[in-house]
Amino acid sequence: MTKLLNIHFTFSCRTSHKNKEGQSPMILRVTFRGERREVFTGLYCFNVNWNAKDQRIEKKENGFQLMNQNLQLILRKAIDAFDELKFSGNEFTIGELIDKIRGKEARPTLLIDYLEEGNQRMKKRIGSEILKVTYNKYKRSLEYMKDFLQAEYKVKNFGLQKLNAEFIERYFQYLRAEKEIAHNTACKYLVCVKTVLLPAIRTGVISDPFYGVRINTKPVFKEFLTQDEIDKISNLELNDPDLDRKRDIFLFACYTGLAYVDLQQLDSSHLVRESDDSWYIRKPRQKTGQDSIIPLLPVAIKILKKYSPSKNIIDFDWYVSTNQKMNFGLKYIGKKAGIGKKLHMHLARHTFATTVTLSNGVPIETVSRMLGHASIRQTQHYAKVVPLKIKLDMEKIRDLYK
Repeated sequence: MTKLLNIHFTFSCRTSHKNKEGQSPMILRVTFRGERREVFTGLYCFNVNWNAKDQRIEKKENGFQLMNQNLQLILRKAIDAFDELKFSGNEFTIGELIDKIRGKEARPTLLIDYLEEGNQRMKKRIGSEILKVTYNKYKRSLEYMKDFLQAEYKVKNFGLQKLNAEFIERYFQYLRAEKEIAHNTACKYLVCVKTVLLPAIRTGVISDPFYGVRINTKPVFKEFLTQDEIDKISNLELNDPDLDRKRDIFLFACYTGLAYVDLQQLDSSHLVRESDDSWYIRKPRQKTGQDSIIPLLPVAIKILKKYSPSKNIIDFDWYVSTNQKMNFGLKYIGKKAGIGKKLHMHLARHTFATTVTLSNGVPIETVSRMLGHASIRQTQHYAKVVPLKIKLDMEKIRDLYK
C-alpha cells in the first residue's frame, strides 16, 4: 500500500474475471476522501504468486521481474497524476484523478487554459456564426485577464474552483481603474468570460462565480447628426476624389442605416426593383442574420447612380475602404465642414434611425425592421433622443385640450 496524505494506492489480484490460463487481473485500487475506485493495470498473474503484503509478484510467476517493473511504473504514473492535480490549486474529484491515470484527456482546470480553449472554439466559428470583430473582443478579454492575474495575484494562472463573485468584482474594478475601460465596455468583457465559462457552470464543474454579480450597462447617449449637419457635409466642396467617395458612402449610410460591414458587402444582388420602379435593399445583417428591408430614398439612389457607368443603380461599383481609413477621412471632412461632433461610420446608422426616420414620423416598428434589429427593444433607445418626434406626436392631440 502506498499512502500519501489523504489518498491510498493499493494493488490487488482480483479473484474474478480470470483469463483462459486461470490468471487473475491486477487492479490498482485508489481510495480518495473516503471514495474507492479501481483501475485495471492490463496485467495478469496467478493468485498464489501475488504477495499482497509486499505489493509484488513472486518469482514463481513467469516474467515476474518485468511485471513488477510495470506495476511500479503504473504506481508512479498514479502518484504523478495526483500531484499534478493537487498542485494545480483546484479542487478535484476521484473521477478526475482516475481519468488522468487512465490517460483520458481532461478539460482544463485552470482559468487561463479554459479561456484559451474556449477562444479556440470561438475562432472556428468565425464567418459561419460570429464576426472576426467578436472573436477579437474575446481575445482582448483573455489578455486583460492575464494582466489582471499578474497585477492582483502575482500569478500566471488561477484555479477554476477558486473563482467566486469577489474575484469577478475585482476583475471588473481592475478593468475600470487600471485599464481605464468604460463601464459598458468592461461589462462586455465580463460577459465574454461568463460565456466561455458557461459550460463548466452548467455541468457543475464549478459553482457560478457570477452569482450575485450585477452586470448592468448604463444608458448611453447615441450621438447623431442633425439635418443641418448632414446638409453641411453634402454641400462641402471636396477636390479629393478619395474623400468625395468616402463622403458619399457615409451619406448613403445616413440615408439607409446600413452598418459598415453591410456596406462593404453590398452588391447588386441586394437591390430589388418594384413594379412602380421604386427600389429597396434587402440584405441580412452580417451581425445578426436578421433581414434588413430598406426602401431607397431618391438621395440614396442619386449616390448609387454617381458610381454606375450606365447610370443604372444595378451597375453601381464603388470601393469601401477599411473602417479605420473611412473614419480617418470622415474626421477631416467633419472638421472642414465645421461640425463639432466626431464623424465615424456608425454615426451614420444612428443618424438614419433618429434624424432621417423617427424624427420624421416613421413608426418605430418600421425603423426596427429597416435596421435589421432582432427586437424592437434594440430600436427604442433611439426614440429617447428625438425631442422633435415627441413634439410632433403631441401636436396630434393639441386641439383636443385647448
